[in-house]
Amino acid sequence: MDGEAIKKFNELKKEINSLRSDLNKINEEKEYWAKQERELREKISGLFKDLKSIRSEKDKSNKELHELRKKRDEYNSKVKKLIEEAKALNAEKRDFIKKQKIRIDPSKIKAKIDQLDESIETQGYTFDKEKKVMEEIKKLKKIYNEYSKLTEINDNLDKLSAEINENKNKANEHHMKLKEYEKSSAGYTEFLNLSKIIGELKIQQKKAFEMFISLKRDFIKINNLLKDQLTKTKDIPKDFTRDLSKKTFDHHKDKKILENKKKEHEDKIVEEKVKNVEDKIKKKKKLTTEDLIAYQGKNE
Repeated sequence: MDGEAIKKFNELKKEINSLRSDLNKINEEKEYWAKQERELREKISGLFKDLKSIRSEKDKSNKELHELRKKRDEYNSKVKKLIEEAKALNAEKRDFIKKQKIRIDPSKIKAKIDQLDESIETQGYTFDKEKKVMEEIKKLKKIYNEYSKLTEINDNLDKLSAEINENKNKANEHHMKLKEYEKSSAGYTEFLNLSKIIGELKIQQKKAFEMFISLKRDFIKINNLLKDQLTKTKDIPKDFTRDLSKKTFDHHKDKKILENKKKEHEDKIVEEKVKNVEDKIKKKKKLTTEDLIAYQGKNE
């Protein structure tokens, strides 16, 4: 009976030690993956802040780019409108020349007048020559004034032409600014690269979390087995005590083990520690090696 009890105790002790070893190993792995998941989560959180900053800059850039595009398109639209007005005026000019049978464009007459005026100032004509030039200018001005309607059309065409050129230049200016700003604004490539990195880290984080959950399930399973085995040790000291009162063991080592178990079983300090461990088991808290030793010591 005594030998059988010792054998059962030793087998139970061996199983408890094996479970404790497995539990510690799984706990280390579980904590490793928990740490990995936590570090990855913190890293992702930091990168999200960077991404948010880039997105903010990108939104700001997009707003400014939108304004540049808007201005450019407004100038281009105005150019298009002015060109249509110029076409209409040219059509009106052609109709007027045809109707009035005008063979000389007033603009050419005006150019001739300006040329003659300039020649008087620069050529140093004789009195007679200057008089003849002045008479020619007078005749040309009379003709020019007779075509006042055509002159008005030409003036309007000149104004439209100047306005068209001005708006074209402004449209081109905003287009160039737009191209330069697109190059210097917050990089879209950087935004995509950072998004890709975050996506890859999320995959790693998910894997780490899944590993943690899997090991946590294994930990709980083995912890429950250990709890069941530790519960069995409660009866061993009583049996050994009863056997000790009936028979003295010849084997000194076995006798010493039994006496130590009896003493530890009755020790109040150990009982308090064991109670603390039992509370941890009930609450599914992490058990330290010291806790497991204390709990085992209750029944050794």
